[in-house]
Amino acid sequence: MSSGWDRDDLARLLALEHAFCALTLISASNFAYLAETTPSAAVKQFREAIEGSVYDTGQASKETKAAMKHHLKRMFDHIAEMAKHAGQGTQKS
Repeated sequence: MSSGWDRDDLARLLALEHAFCALTLISASNFAYLAETTPSAAVKQFREAIEGSVYDTGQASKETKAAMKHHLKRMFDHIAEMAKHAGQGTQKS
């Protein structure tokens, strides 16, 4: 971040969040294909591992960890919705 918070910093954070969501969906879809499961199931596994790891580190305060978990939940809710759509194209006949 810059020393004075501005629109560029916000745009950078939003771009990173977008990239995280897209890459997570791609990774979960690839994992699902290899594991012969659904993208939704893979996203659920990824969510549990990532959200749980927030509490594994002592580097953030309790309040910061709670805020991080809130933001991760929101992002993974979005990824879970995207995975439902991705799963429609990967169903085996």
